[in-house]
Amino acid sequence: MSSIHSQSNQQPKLSSRFLHTEPATSIYSGHHTTVNCECCNRTMVPRVVSYYGQPLKSICPFCGTTFTKFQSGFQRFFQNFHTRTLSFTIFKRLVIAALSSGLLWFVSVFGTLPENFIVITAIGTTIFGIMALAELIAQSVELLAARLSHESNYYWAVIVLIAMITAHVQHDLTDYIILFFGIMFTRWVIAGLANARNASS
Repeated sequence: MSSIHSQSNQQPKLSSRFLHTEPATSIYSGHHTTVNCECCNRTMVPRVVSYYGQPLKSICPFCGTTFTKFQSGFQRFFQNFHTRTLSFTIFKRLVIAALSSGLLWFVSVFGTLPENFIVITAIGTTIFGIMALAELIAQSVELLAARLSHESNYYWAVIVLIAMITAHVQHDLTDYIILFFGIMFTRWVIAGLANARNASS
């Protein structure tokens, strides 16, 4: 009995000092957790709508209006081809490459270099020159649209319309118009793939 009584008297001693813990920082610190719906003008927290685990959009819980649409992986990849980059850096590099190839071509023609080297430099000069011209046209259209605060798609639509009318009136220019748009399409694909690579890296 004495052993039981001695064990019951041994109560755990509570510390008289308080434990000072740092207050937990909220993950929403400095951010707004609520937004205003543009349709019903009520303060709300958007609800995410998903399909088989893939988020599609967020909606207002009060009126059901779409607040934000989420892009799929294919849409995010395709968005790289719609990036409006106002920079003549690539054009300058293509011009330097074209001039360098042209200089090598000139030296190879009047020098004692092999004939295969002459063909390679001639092809390089032509390709770099054409791509530099395509880049200049594309950047000029984008820059003009940005300066006038317009959407560049309208400018490209006008160019396509003018090209179609010209090809209908002057049949001799049809091949050149097709070649022009083929070059512009090639430039568009290369620029889109470059943007996708830069975004992934």
